[in-house]
Amino acid sequence: MAASSEPPVAVAPPTPVAETARVAEVKIALPLLPLLIVLAAVDLTKLGFSSEFAHSGAAGFWRIIVIISIVDWTAIARLVRAATLSVKERDYVLAARASGAGAFYTMATHVLPNIITPIIVAFTLTVGRVVLFESVLSFLGFGVVPPTPSWGNMLNNAQELVTTAPALAIYPGLLIFITVIAVNFLGDGMQHAFDPRSERR
Repeated sequence: MAASSEPPVAVAPPTPVAETARVAEVKIALPLLPLLIVLAAVDLTKLGFSSEFAHSGAAGFWRIIVIISIVDWTAIARLVRAATLSVKERDYVLAARASGAGAFYTMATHVLPNIITPIIVAFTLTVGRVVLFESVLSFLGFGVVPPTPSWGNMLNNAQELVTTAPALAIYPGLLIFITVIAVNFLGDGMQHAFDPRSERR
């Protein structure tokens, strides 16, 4: 039997962007709230930090920043990648590349203005989600610790006084609600302002 004369198929190595997309998909598959609690419960002294720092307010503050940076980048990353892959195949982008435009010019002039709207909307939704993450973790005792104030630990401290001083629980909860709604409204306004396809009035 004659051997096949077909040349072997070359498989392109994975790009850093593709690898990042796979990492994002793995992270999205993980349950969010248990992951937040597990990361927040890590003993900092086991990581080499001093006991004084591990129990300070600064540790809780930086812990929140690191945890949110780890868990909340995937949604915007996938959105930006999907929007960029869609826009870069449009006729005006192909025409710019055919006319000799560089990659940076094409990205800044033709791609970014047409993907900025979903990025802005996703960013504002992320800001609201970050406020809720911090509030939940601080309420559960894993976030910012007193005497550093946060709306989450204010709610936590108001649990025992909710019947005698309900304002201690109402005001932090109301401020969380107003902040999240305000940021979402800001995102809607910026979407109409920056979307090149929106109706100009």
